[in-house]
Amino acid sequence: MGKCTWILLLTHILRAGGQMIALSPTPCNDKTVEKLSKLALTYINEDRTEGYKFALNRISNVHLHAQGPAGNVYYLLLDVLETKCHVRSPKPWKRCDVRPFMETQISGNCNTTILHTAKGYSYLYSYDCTLVPDPPEKLQQTCPACPLLLPVDSPRAVHAAGLTLYKFNTQSTLPSSLALQNLTRASVQSVPVPATFVEYTVQECREGYVGMCVPTDNSGHPAGFCKGAVYGAIGQPDVDVSCEIFHPQGIDVFHDLTPPRPPTMPEVPIFVPNVPIIIPSYPTAPPPLLEEPQPQPVDPSILVDPTCIFPNPNPSSSSESLESQETPVSPGVPDSSSEELGAGVARPPFNFRYRPLRRRRQALVTAKPPHTPVFLAEFPSSPSPFRSCPGPSRYTTV
Repeated sequence: MGKCTWILLLTHILRAGGQMIALSPTPCNDKTVEKLSKLALTYINEDRTEGYKFALNRISNVHLHAQGPAGNVYYLLLDVLETKCHVRSPKPWKRCDVRPFMETQISGNCNTTILHTAKGYSYLYSYDCTLVPDPPEKLQQTCPACPLLLPVDSPRAVHAAGLTLYKFNTQSTLPSSLALQNLTRASVQSVPVPATFVEYTVQECREGYVGMCVPTDNSGHPAGFCKGAVYGAIGQPDVDVSCEIFHPQGIDVFHDLTPPRPPTMPEVPIFVPNVPIIIPSYPTAPPPLLEEPQPQPVDPSILVDPTCIFPNPNPSSSSESLESQETPVSPGVPDSSSEELGAGVARPPFNFRYRPLRRRRQALVTAKPPHTPVFLAEFPSSPSPFRSCPGPSRYTTV
């Protein structure tokens, strides 16, 4: 009985789309699993458009579905933590600071499905992340003076965001003003000093912004991310603010960032057999940089010795033709065609045969379609039999 239970834990037989699927549990400390988990979290952060970037805390469970030539499908249960970096920040999630416990830590997990093909490519198929903040009772027991979360649409949060952004615009050296786009987080504390903390995204406004902001970027992406704090009474507050600008649009108006074009080389004619050769001349070509004249390169496709192709019984005529061909061309005088020089049109040798480039064979219509991987409709939730699952935590949480 125990042996049968162990076998069922190691291999789960599921049915999806009328096809038998065998899932195999995989250790959480597997090297391939660790790499794919980090890569999957990078894909998740790049796909999200709101909120903050996630950081990988640990790998809780892994199921593998090996599908031969179609690749391997991994079902990864990842424990994640919220960082202080906005999803639009160019900073990678590995360099972002995880939000500490004193600021109400937010944690959760992501059900991630990723495909690793036989050629070594990885694709994120789906993900479903659920994160919740720590309960305020837990925070108050450990840190009574720590700030508590405040609804982002509360008047106190909106007023604090307006004060901090106004201070930034008055002291900013950016070519355009910033306007509030979305409040992403707000918190408030009462001791030792009343304070309101806000975090929000901003957008750049066109020149002449008064009251109503006309954004310079119509895509709706935020231009930056700001963090502000308002201390003290409402009448005479002490305001602190800092902003991270992602892509200032106004810079393109004042600075031309277009790189200079490289110098273009003159086109060289291609020799085609049985066709009269025309050698272009460049009367306006710049003089050489060096004082001494440089030897002119000889193009074998242009100067052809007819005597080498058709032997001449008269040796004197061949030597005269060689001397005429070896006569250097004076610099600055445009070259002439073969007809003007009095020589006949160059002909190919007797063993010449034109071989056109062969085209690649096209795939037959009856070719088999590529292998298509199969994905489960429901994320597997069976426990892992390995001791390495769940893996060790990367961050210290309370």
